[in-house]
Amino acid sequence: MRAPALCCALLLALAVARAAAPAPATVACRVLEVHHDAATGVTVALFHHQDAADQARLAELLRAHPEAAVEYQARDRAWRPAGLARLKSCFGRGLLILPPGSPALAPGDDFLLRFPGE
Repeated sequence: MRAPALCCALLLALAVARAAAPAPATVACRVLEVHHDAATGVTVALFHHQDAADQARLAELLRAHPEAAVEYQARDRAWRPAGLARLKSCFGRGLLILPPGSPALAPGDDFLLRFPGE
């Protein structure tokens, strides 16, 4: 096979592989409460679904990933790493654990939550 034909075949195979890969699960969320520990720099944000239509989907994702590494996208549109904990006593609510240096979130802020392994 000649080089141009081989390149085209490789590009086609790559495009097919990307199309077949499932997109990460993403859901729109809203911050309810925020707490910051100055000593460690860690911030935690209590959140739930942004839209009522996503309530069951978020609850399902939280049950499937009670403690997970996730990513969130806030106002600056950059995806950032975070930890996630499902709150068993609060149906459909989670705790987003932001590492030191993460952009601040405030009650009422909307953000996208992405589960990379989904």
